[in-house]
Amino acid sequence: MLVGIHNTWPHAPDYISDVYREILKANSIDYIDLDSNHPDFWKQIENIDFFIYRWAHTDYHHQHAETIIPVIENFYRKPCFPNWPTCWHYDDKIKQSLMLTSMGFPACRHYVFWGEEPAFDWIENTASFPLVFKLKTGSGSLQVKLIKDKTEATRFLRRMFSKGIITTSQGILNTYRTFNYDNYKTLKFFAKTQLLNRFSMPLTKSWIKQKNYFYVQKYYKGNEYDTRVQITGARGFAFVRYNRPNDFRASGSNNWSLDHVKIDMEFVKIAFEVSKSFGFQSMAYDFIYDENRKPVIVEISYCFGDYPEFSNGYWDESLNWHDGRFLPQYFELIDLLGKNDLILPDWVKPSSSYKNVAADK
Repeated sequence: MLVGIHNTWPHAPDYISDVYREILKANSIDYIDLDSNHPDFWKQIENIDFFIYRWAHTDYHHQHAETIIPVIENFYRKPCFPNWPTCWHYDDKIKQSLMLTSMGFPACRHYVFWGEEPAFDWIENTASFPLVFKLKTGSGSLQVKLIKDKTEATRFLRRMFSKGIITTSQGILNTYRTFNYDNYKTLKFFAKTQLLNRFSMPLTKSWIKQKNYFYVQKYYKGNEYDTRVQITGARGFAFVRYNRPNDFRASGSNNWSLDHVKIDMEFVKIAFEVSKSFGFQSMAYDFIYDENRKPVIVEISYCFGDYPEFSNGYWDESLNWHDGRFLPQYFELIDLLGKNDLILPDWVKPSSSYKNVAADK
């Protein structure tokens, strides 16, 4: 058995994929590191049994992973993580909203327009405010803004159908809010951005402007937190993420409760149903409540951190809780390789910096 692992970031450390490597080493399973820029890459693909490429959400990754994964999976017949059903809609909130709605799952009410004038007419004559404006890409609440009236909505609309918006760009005030009014984190973010721009590191060139669409979600007031549910195969985990101070956004707040007794199990049931219906290998779901206190899915992502997911146990498909310390990569490997006897040594730790975040357990 030989596993091929493609580094997430070109010529840079890849800590989260290192966890796969450590687990494979602990179980005496051979692996090789792959680079699709290498002349022998496709020859190496022929010789491996499984392919892992935990690709991220930059435009570089979309262009690259969306090209090679379908070929490796469908024509070289190599089982992949993620497979195509799991990742074709990754980091595209429009695709996610449409696919969930098409199957009757409770997604946030959304509105998407591909033309400026139809969107303008809807804003003027039909829309109810406030609304939540989002780019289809992005994480950590970047480019997620509450639109309070027609004037503000029109401003975002005109911008999206003219010069557009780069996923990683945001104003100083929004950045300050995004980092929970933390001066150090805000300054660090802008300093890092300036360094990347100054030295033109490859990934900074891969972001393209988002434009020529307008996407908003209905705003559901009264949600002081969201619930992150993570399903990998037949296992589920969930934790509460409280909103940022004086903000409606929970993603990136780093204020959590890991107490599984507090979780609304309806969220977990729905997440299991969605994953089974679409054939997802692994998926994170962000849930809130609608105006009738019914669950709605805000967005989904196959790509998520390795803490706190599964850090203190999981539910099986019968919703029985199993105490223990696990990692997402561990379960992903069990399912991909078909080996239920894999071990997870204590010395294999999560890569996420969040592992040091204090949380109510």
